[in-house]
Amino acid sequence: MPHSTILHVRSTCGLYGAERALLSLAASTPSPWRAQVCSLVPPGRVDVLSGAAREQGLDALTLEVPGRFSAMAVATLASEVRRRGVGLLHAHDYKSLTLGAAASALAGVPLVATYHGDTGATPALIAYEGFARVLGNCTRAVAAVSRELTARLRRYVHRSPVVYIPNALPLAAECTEAERLQAREALGLAPEGSVIALVGRLSVEKGPQVLLDAMQRLARTPGATVPTLLLVGDGPLRDSLEAQAQGLPVRFLGFRSEVRSVYAAADAVVMPSLREGMPLVALEAMALGRPLVASGVGELPHVLGTGRGLVVPPGDAGTLASALAGLLTAPGWRTRMAQAAREYVVTHHAPERMANRYIESLYLPALMDPREEQVAAG
Repeated sequence: MPHSTILHVRSTCGLYGAERALLSLAASTPSPWRAQVCSLVPPGRVDVLSGAAREQGLDALTLEVPGRFSAMAVATLASEVRRRGVGLLHAHDYKSLTLGAAASALAGVPLVATYHGDTGATPALIAYEGFARVLGNCTRAVAAVSRELTARLRRYVHRSPVVYIPNALPLAAECTEAERLQAREALGLAPEGSVIALVGRLSVEKGPQVLLDAMQRLARTPGATVPTLLLVGDGPLRDSLEAQAQGLPVRFLGFRSEVRSVYAAADAVVMPSLREGMPLVALEAMALGRPLVASGVGELPHVLGTGRGLVVPPGDAGTLASALAGLLTAPGWRTRMAQAAREYVVTHHAPERMANRYIESLYLPALMDPREEQVAAG
């Protein structure tokens, strides 16, 4: 069976879901395959992705890329591919796909890609992400992290197979009651009282503004429980969210590399996203035994299923408020939901299973010599 050194490439501004999914895949790729990481960053930007990769024992490099495209960066990437003996480039976003397509041609190695989802955050990003969908035809194979994204990509990518491969993460031990009490004490929270958490970038597509709207509705409802909200993450909406949160029990915790204590402190985790692929935050919460309330976007309706979480329409603050009100007053329901969710993650989202699917569905087909395929077919 052929095998190779894979270089994962991603343009990054932090350590968010897609970056962590990339690291999970790279770290769980079995021998004799080898995985390395290349982080594309603007000049002068701190490279947290490569740092996190090295902490996991992975070989990693940083490549500074000014602007959207750089011929010098393409040449450098191609040179690194040859120097490192890389046999396969794996792109993880529109910039890495653009640079990777040119570098793979220059270095003479095949290219594959994973689409983690669109942000649609700005008109420029919408255009770039649309271009990236078409650029999928320059790859040998494409993976998408949700069924919805897989179907959408197949409308644009005709020359390369598009396969659905869900994200995965290393399974951690379930949060204990002792951890809950310790985490609340560290955060200055009372042992009792309702606490919810949102973990993610503070940007429009993640929907934090919808969650604050839902909390405002709860605050106006006589007798309703208004939970303390722990917001973990940073992003362009930070200032407007702080203004929107005036008068509400909201704690802005900023970006944290360690979030287990936040999950431990929470009675439930909320994902009010307007767009998603297969968010690792959902898998994390489920694996740690925390019930999840999430928008019905991307892969979330399939993952949460019946009895594994609550699904609400995206952008619907009223329904979100009602879901939170019901869940926070039903501890037995939360416990049953959390148990079912953890069992699902253990069964369906193990990193080793994800890595094997990439090998079988992307890497091996990409490395096959077309002439050998023709001989075999003949």
